[in-house]
Amino acid sequence: MDFTPNGKNAVSNTQGALLTNANYWAEATHYKEEDTSRFSLYVPPLNLPQQRNEAITKNRISVGGRSDINLGSNQASYQLLIQGLFEDYKSQSDTFSEQERDSARDTDITTALAQAQLDLPAVILSDKHTHLVQFGAQGQKDTLTQTKNQVSELSRDEVSRTVGEIYAQDDWLIGNNFEVLTGIRYQNDEDFGDHFAPKVALKYNAMDNQGRDHIFRASIGSGYRVPNLKERYYVFDHSNLGYKVLGNPNLQPETSTSFQVGYQSQLSDKLSVNANGFYNDIKYLIQTDDSNALIENGISIYQYTNVDSAYTYGGDVGIDWQALDNATLQASYAYLKTHNQTADSELTYRPNHKIMLSVDYQINDKLQFIPRLTYESKQLISTEDQSYSPAFWNLDSKLNYQANDNLSIYGAINNVFDIQRDIKDPSDFRPIDNREWLIGASYRW
Repeated sequence: MDFTPNGKNAVSNTQGALLTNANYWAEATHYKEEDTSRFSLYVPPLNLPQQRNEAITKNRISVGGRSDINLGSNQASYQLLIQGLFEDYKSQSDTFSEQERDSARDTDITTALAQAQLDLPAVILSDKHTHLVQFGAQGQKDTLTQTKNQVSELSRDEVSRTVGEIYAQDDWLIGNNFEVLTGIRYQNDEDFGDHFAPKVALKYNAMDNQGRDHIFRASIGSGYRVPNLKERYYVFDHSNLGYKVLGNPNLQPETSTSFQVGYQSQLSDKLSVNANGFYNDIKYLIQTDDSNALIENGISIYQYTNVDSAYTYGGDVGIDWQALDNATLQASYAYLKTHNQTADSELTYRPNHKIMLSVDYQINDKLQFIPRLTYESKQLISTEDQSYSPAFWNLDSKLNYQANDNLSIYGAINNVFDIQRDIKDPSDFRPIDNREWLIGASYRW
């Protein structure tokens, strides 16, 4: 929701400062899900029937504002953006064995985020050189509590993470064709200290004889990712599917150097294309691997670990084709090659090939049909025994009906092929959910 005070753009004039084009927004969402699953737990010599009742709620509030700020006699225009967010995620999971409650796990994860960005007035050095400079800052605090039978499963009753970031960026426009983007980001994490991450990107825009743009991009940058609280502490319990994932408080931050190139163009009035390539050199990559799994009562227990050294490379290509006046085709293919240099193997949970094919067919002015077909190749699950999760195809379809300007109705079938993992196979990580039928409506006023 956007709100403009009194329906006017100018909202104040204080000591020579004039705010214009001011707008504000606020959004609140509430999500709730309840689920019951039944499975067996092997306790020699018997398989004991189990039942899990799980309830998840997520409440999210976000607010923000944007305004132009005109200062000084020359009325130089700055743009200020301020945003805030608070999210609370709660999970309650009760497990019953032979209809007696065996355990009760309660989890609460909160995220509080505030950020601001200031865009400076354009610095025009000449008719061929313009600089667009911006500065920003962000603060974030995450907290996690998790208990089992009212006893904390963490190293203390509550774990938290506080991080602050500042960044600066200069967008240098050179003539009508070139653009050079340079930036640097500084992060301070209460657990992992300071880190600087620079980047440089180049863009070249060429126009052909038909007036169509051909855009070429290249960049090099430093990546940095601190393990989040889930990866360090959270117990992700899917015993009903045969596995658990445990956090690892000893994880180190993941760092990388990334090289990227890209091309995009509108080849004709009905056909556009884009292609990208990349290479990443990664230190202390965060991942899970079957090789470090433990087996407990028939349940595979995994833990996040760091891979000391790895690299990935690959690319993707996509097209958008207006095949008919009322039908648009989108298709993409992505290739990924990975290497764990420590284990001399592929990285886990990263398929080499992904394909997507989607059609947006407008049957008439009220009825729209959207089928979407995807493919994912096999992916390595364990570096030790080289076990793979199978490849699979998936088809989702959706039918939208616009009843009037305010009311829309939809029906959908997800996972039309009813592809589902075999929970008896610990290496099978195909979709959890089977075929799903959906119907819904939305009303706007």
